Amino acid sequence: MIDKEITNVFDRRSALFLTGGAILTSVLVLRMLQMQIFNHKSYLKKSENNSFRIQINMPPRGKILSRDGSPISRDTPIYRIYIVPEESDDVDALVDTVAHELNLKEKRVKKIREKIAKQPGFQPVLVSQNTDWSELAKIQAKNLPGLRVASGYSRIYEMGPAGSQFFGYVGEPVKPIAAAPFYTTGITGLEKRYNNDLAGIPGQTVMITNAVGRVTGEDKSQFIEPIPGLDLQTTIHGGAQRVMFDALTTHRAGCGVAMDVENGDILAMVSTPGFDPNQFTSDDGDEYIASLISDVAKPFMNKTVEGLYPPGSTFKIVVALAALESGAISPKQTVFCPGHWDYGDRRYHCWEHHGHGYVDLAGALKHSCDIYFYQLALKIGIDAIKRMAIKLGFTEKFMGDILAREMPGIIPDKKWKEKNTGTQWVNGDTVISGIGQGFILVNCLQLATMLARVVSNKAVKPRLILSDKMPRFSNLNLKEQNIKYVLTGLEEVTKPGGTAAGSAINVDGARMGGKTGTSQVRSISKSERQRGVLTNDQLKWNMRNHGLFVGYAPTNNPKYVVCIITEHSGGSGPAARTAAAVMKELLKSGA
Repeated sequence: MIDKEITNVFDRRSALFLTGGAILTSVLVLRMLQMQIFNHKSYLKKSENNSFRIQINMPPRGKILSRDGSPISRDTPIYRIYIVPEESDDVDALVDTVAHELNLKEKRVKKIREKIAKQPGFQPVLVSQNTDWSELAKIQAKNLPGLRVASGYSRIYEMGPAGSQFFGYVGEPVKPIAAAPFYTTGITGLEKRYNNDLAGIPGQTVMITNAVGRVTGEDKSQFIEPIPGLDLQTTIHGGAQRVMFDALTTHRAGCGVAMDVENGDILAMVSTPGFDPNQFTSDDGDEYIASLISDVAKPFMNKTVEGLYPPGSTFKIVVALAALESGAISPKQTVFCPGHWDYGDRRYHCWEHHGHGYVDLAGALKHSCDIYFYQLALKIGIDAIKRMAIKLGFTEKFMGDILAREMPGIIPDKKWKEKNTGTQWVNGDTVISGIGQGFILVNCLQLATMLARVVSNKAVKPRLILSDKMPRFSNLNLKEQNIKYVLTGLEEVTKPGGTAAGSAINVDGARMGGKTGTSQVRSISKSERQRGVLTNDQLKWNMRNHGLFVGYAPTNNPKYVVCIITEHSGGSGPAARTAAAVMKELLKSGA
């Protein structure tokens, strides 16, 4: 009886084992069918990935060139040493060894450890940016797992901070590429706008690896040669660019543009303070960038197109031409300036509180008489002023397809004020518009373009990329006699008694004409005038007036125009002297 029960139990267990075995065998067979037949291609691809390692070979980036072909930004070959954390058995020990062998600073070692802790283990961490042969040979001889050496390129910015806002710089992409750890892309300026042309086309090297991922050879059949990037030639005149930058850096902040009247070529474009992209990859790079970000003078801002300023008395050129073209005045008509003018319930002051006496158009431009232009603006009205301003290029965006964040500025009228302030236009708004104050805001490039259009009587448009094609500008159809009247006054500005007499130049007989400007950034109350207007030394830097100057040369056959703005310099003298230095360079060297 007992034997029979045991036999029954055994039979039941055997049946269970057999059934389970049959099920397990079926699952294994089905899994093998799935792997070998249905998902064969997927697993084959994974197998191939385990057998090969693709290394992206970056080409040299194209150069950014000045108009004479000299490099502004270029690549230079370098050797980089870096750590791949997941390939090392002891990353901390590896960092210690590398730091000792390369004599790395403690700050640099700390950054390396921080990067290792933050980013994925496959992502290489840069240890040395530019290693010489002796250091390279010494550390390679140790054959340290997790340490790699790669040849590549580093970007050199030949002009440093002189124009870095629009030349731009390169940096790492937002999402790193494992197979191309040192791939860089344009971050700002021309480097970003023309990145597709400058970057070139990457190549590849396919490395054969064994089961543990060690490289055992190269599949040369899959090698692809990288194609270098294309060069980009700008209109920049290297000498003028450096002269302008050096002159502007003697002031805390400012900007400037120099142009060729005939073709609109931008010969110099500077915004200060600048920044030096060469320092971004230094050991103190992070601290340097942090100092730039916190600088109230805004070094990352391209003020030539992004900065908006009241044009001050440089705008008197626009008002004078608008009045002459309307027929409202003759150039010989005079206005008496006693230093102030009472209109309505307000007293309007001239910058020269003793007054200029009787002045005609040329005299008003030479001495920059505010009273003359207050009355002239009121006589012709804001609509006539706006029409002329737009004809001369204000509110236009010239670099919108090349430089980001270009600001169009403001040339107000009655509709604009009602829309933007909810109040009606009054005659007082027209009066102060006559001297480039009030709601008017323009950028430096627009001021340079304005003067180029005035001296040529053509719709000059600035360009930054050099081309063999000579642009054809349409005629503005201003009366040549009216232009001559205005230029006669502008020639007087740099002569004895003029507001820029101290900035007169003479280069083999070539002289400069122009117009000074001082734009207020604060209102002066009646009580302050009674007590005595505060001097620049008594004011904080950011409460001082901006200084402006627009100039052209030679006066007998204008070829170049320059606009300089010195922020919070108190007056136009520094701007005029900077313009004179740039104009001398252009007249001496040519463009």
